[in-house]
Amino acid sequence: MRQTFLLLALVALLAACSTTKQVRSSQKGLKGNWTLSSITTDQGNKVEIKELFNQASPDCFEGSEWSFVSNNNSGTYSFMDVACVNSTHSIKWFMEEDGQDIYFLWKFIPDGVKPKDVTAGYKLKLISESQTEFVLAQDASFEGDIISIYYQFVKN
Repeated sequence: MRQTFLLLALVALLAACSTTKQVRSSQKGLKGNWTLSSITTDQGNKVEIKELFNQASPDCFEGSEWSFVSNNNSGTYSFMDVACVNSTHSIKWFMEEDGQDIYFLWKFIPDGVKPKDVTAGYKLKLISESQTEFVLAQDASFEGDIISIYYQFVKN
């Protein structure tokens, strides 16, 4: 009886801690090389974004090349615009489910720093996903209101 209880408890624990089938599918779907093709807001042209992810202007991010490795949740992105510093940046990323929503969480990993030592990152909601494109949304504060910033990626 005790062994049965322990076995059931172990199965329940593993089920609770495991990644859901939907999240695993989304993570595998992002594997590969992508281009961040457009950045828009739900406010149209009324909002001028000066800097994204505490790093660069939207102009630098639009057209940037992203690579996602799903088996170790690492990746890179590179700015392609000639007006931006052309460099490659390392990231760690994963996806998590919260109710009916799936979120893409990522953090920038500076050269020489271990991912476990980086505590700040970004959380974006997965809006849509197909084999050729996906869209992420980020809530941001703007003039006392919350707006959504949309990032559309296309597969290379």
